Parts: sequence; C-alpha cells; structure tokens
Amino acid sequence: MTEEELQKNVDEAMANRPKRHNLEPFRDSSRTRKLRFWLNVIFMIGAIAGLIIYFKVDHDTAKYVLIISLVFKFVELFLRIFKI
Repeated sequence: MTEEELQKNVDEAMANRPKRHNLEPFRDSSRTRKLRFWLNVIFMIGAIAGLIIYFKVDHDTAKYVLIISLVFKFVELFLRIFKI
C-alpha cells in the first residue's frame, strides 16, 4: 500500500467516524452549575481541614469534619446524577 492510499484511507475513516456525544456542551443550567461548584469547594475545604485535623489534633474530631464534608459531596452528586 502506498503512502497516498494510506492517507486516503485515513481521511475516509476520519470523515466517516461517528460523533461523540460526550463532547456536547455542558447541559446544566448556570444556577445548578454554580451551586455544584460551591458545593465542591466546600467539600474540598472540609476534606483538607479534616486531614489536617486528623494528623495534627484529634482523630475523632477529624472524622466528624470529614463526614460533614461528605454530606456536601453527596448533595453535589445527587444534583449531578439527577440533573436538577
């Protein structure tokens, strides 16, 4: 197979490939997106604080901080899965 034939086959394959639906624009409303963003920020701050508390202060207190931060993550997950 020559280089021209190979390039022609590649061009045909690229032209006939199916479109990927996961590249469509993000469909969440801006209100939900902002809410999910802030829920993620609260979760990340809580998780980092929980780890710092775990290693520096007290294990029991850190567990409560981590559980509370997980509540925010589960709310964000619920909003993302059910596309509210």
